[in-house]
Amino acid sequence: MRPARPAPLGALRHLYPGYFAFVMATGIVSTAASLFMLQTFSDLLLLVATIGYVLLAALYLARMALCPAEMREDLGAPGRAFGFFTFVAASNVLAVRYVAAGELRIALILGAIGGASWLYLTYTIPVGLMLGSQERRLGPSVNASWLIWVVATQSVSTAASVFSAQGPYDGALLAFIAAMFWGIGAVLYLVLMAIITARLLLAPMTGSELTPPYWINMGATAITVLAGARLLALPLPGELRVIEPVVVGVSFMLWAFGSFWIPALVLFGVWRYGRGRAPLVYEPALWSLVFPLGMYTTATEFFGRIAGLPWLPPLAWGFSWIAYAAWIVVFLGLVAQVLGRQPLEA
Repeated sequence: MRPARPAPLGALRHLYPGYFAFVMATGIVSTAASLFMLQTFSDLLLLVATIGYVLLAALYLARMALCPAEMREDLGAPGRAFGFFTFVAASNVLAVRYVAAGELRIALILGAIGGASWLYLTYTIPVGLMLGSQERRLGPSVNASWLIWVVATQSVSTAASVFSAQGPYDGALLAFIAAMFWGIGAVLYLVLMAIITARLLLAPMTGSELTPPYWINMGATAITVLAGARLLALPLPGELRVIEPVVVGVSFMLWAFGSFWIPALVLFGVWRYGRGRAPLVYEPALWSLVFPLGMYTTATEFFGRIAGLPWLPPLAWGFSWIAYAAWIVVFLGLVAQVLGRQPLEA
């Protein structure tokens, strides 16, 4: 017997704040497939990502209008609030993919939405938490979802670089914006990763807390590498050229650090689903696992070409099949959830 369909308002109340990770994951896997000449699959994923973006935007607007108390609660919760930055990253990942598809007008609209929402969310969520009066400590609210702020920041840098290369926009100004956001994102990663690592090493952890978003530990490095490679591909104006060696060096170090995280993240999963006995079922947070796989593929291929490291593109090609398989498995889980009439909640 099938469970009863949840009341629409109840589903909106509990809508997962980071569900735009679905669009992020689908968009970046589409980009990876395009890089390796799987164009039909890539175009299909772009269509799925676009439909998902529109539907999710409608759902979140409805939640904002009908469930404002729940929205405010999520925006003020350190463990969940950073999930809203998936909207920024989703907008920019789609913008970059639409540039590759030759749809510059759509891409520009998405990029503008991504940039404006980054400004709004940055000065609403992190600054709001800093100024809030509630007591906080190094506990479960400190988790890898905080790194979505880094991902969103580097997505703005990536989009600015791509638009700078396209014209007829002000290429020099956009290159400056891309460099600025790359720097902000790189420093944010170092700061937030130190806090998250302290949480992992110093506070008790359970298998249930090692959720799929911990893959963003690697995903945030990967998008920083991609943003750096996009920046290096530009004819940087004036004195900005002096940052090129810094971008190359930091990007390589972060690529290495992200690669280092992959075996540890696999072990986290083994502990969570094995020793921790977490049920191996679909959950929206799984898209935060798929996105880093697609981003690592894309960043490794692009950085390898730009930095002249010939062994990286073949590595990216091999890794891309893991990203495709992960996307298909998680998407089938989402379809099964929808057909089972379960709400899209955490």
